[in-house]
Amino acid sequence: MLQELQTLALVGLLVSTYFLTVGCRKISEGIPTESEAISSKVASATEVLDDIANLLNEGLGALSNTLPTQTATSPVEMILSGLISRMTSPSEHGPQPEEWQIRKDDSPPTIETENQLD
Repeated sequence: MLQELQTLALVGLLVSTYFLTVGCRKISEGIPTESEAISSKVASATEVLDDIANLLNEGLGALSNTLPTQTATSPVEMILSGLISRMTSPSEHGPQPEEWQIRKDDSPPTIETENQLD
C-alpha cells in the first residue's frame, strides 16, 4: 500500500514538473513583448518628467533674476528665506494701524473689584 502511494506521489510530481516547465517556456516567450511595452511606458513617462524639469528650470531661472545674489544651499532654506522676506516686508494692502490713547485711571480699586481679583 505504501509503495502505491509513493508511486502516485512521484507521478504527480512528474506531471506538475511538466506543466511548470511548459509555463516557464510560455513566460520566457512573452518576456520580450512585455519588456517592449514596459519600455514604451517608461519612455512616455520620461518625456513628461523632462517637461516638468524644464518648467521648473525656467521658473527657477525667473526667480533667480528677482532674488538677491545670495543663493540658498538647500530647497528648504530657499523656501524659508522666501517666507521670512514676505513676513518682514511691510504689508502693501489693508488699513493702517490706528493709534490708541491709553487712559490713566488713578482711582483706587473698590471693595467689589478687590474681591473679584482674589
